[in-house]
Amino acid sequence: MIFLYLPTESNPKKMKITTLIENDLSPNADNLKAEFGLSLYIETAHNKILLDTGSSGKFLDNARRLGIEPKNIDTVVISHSHFDHTGGLKRFLKENDIAKVYISENVQQMHYYRPLSFLKKYIGIDQEMLEENKDRFSFINNNIILGNGMKIITKIEHKFKLPSDSKNLFAKNNNRLEHDKFDHELILTVTDGNKLFIFTGCSHNGILNMVETVKNREQNKEVYVVGGFHMFNPITRGMIEKKQDVINIANVFNNDTEIKNVITGHCTGKKAYSILGSVLGDKLLPMHTGSVFSF
Repeated sequence: MIFLYLPTESNPKKMKITTLIENDLSPNADNLKAEFGLSLYIETAHNKILLDTGSSGKFLDNARRLGIEPKNIDTVVISHSHFDHTGGLKRFLKENDIAKVYISENVQQMHYYRPLSFLKKYIGIDQEMLEENKDRFSFINNNIILGNGMKIITKIEHKFKLPSDSKNLFAKNNNRLEHDKFDHELILTVTDGNKLFIFTGCSHNGILNMVETVKNREQNKEVYVVGGFHMFNPITRGMIEKKQDVINIANVFNNDTEIKNVITGHCTGKKAYSILGSVLGDKLLPMHTGSVFSF
């Protein structure tokens, strides 16, 4: 497995994950742009996949600087409806006319908010863009098999508790505001031989719940967990989980011999990442703008 920042030609025989945008830059990636958000480009022997689109269209500029042509992407998966994962969709759809976008059907009915002082700030997908481009979307409400080793899981089991910030996120349906159930969140899995990659956006359902859900369906694989773990509060810019809870999550990963690497960034936060690293050591890898992982 290689971890680097380098614009390289694609190798269709390898599974390659490129971080198109994230909160921070990788070393030597000064010609790229970072923002609060996440977008990953996943290239397999058969598909060119985009997971999320960051807060804006900047990920497209980064993609080209990294030698990736956005118009060749054939599959898009949106992990959940929040702006920092959907903000670049409008620009992407103008530049790419072939990719189908897989997203939860709940985004059509539910609007998502976060409290900000005495107000509720809208943090969901651009509803006007969604309506104007409905023919590009595949709205799903059940687990589906996309083929070529790709699956999307919508039904997430809750064995472990949710992230602490869950109580601060809301959904509105027919003018009724309620706590977000995060039923708009998806898991993308990609199987490549004996390797199983679990991709999450922000893990609002809890990273342990999401990994457990997948592993209950897929056994005897080398597992790679990739995504944000929602341990960081973007308003206070501090860690929102108790230190011991972060250690407990790290211990679960560390004690699971099937899990080979945990690759995280974005909403995990630097403090939580440091705590995870104190337990996981080399098993943990940072995911920043421009980082490339080849398997």
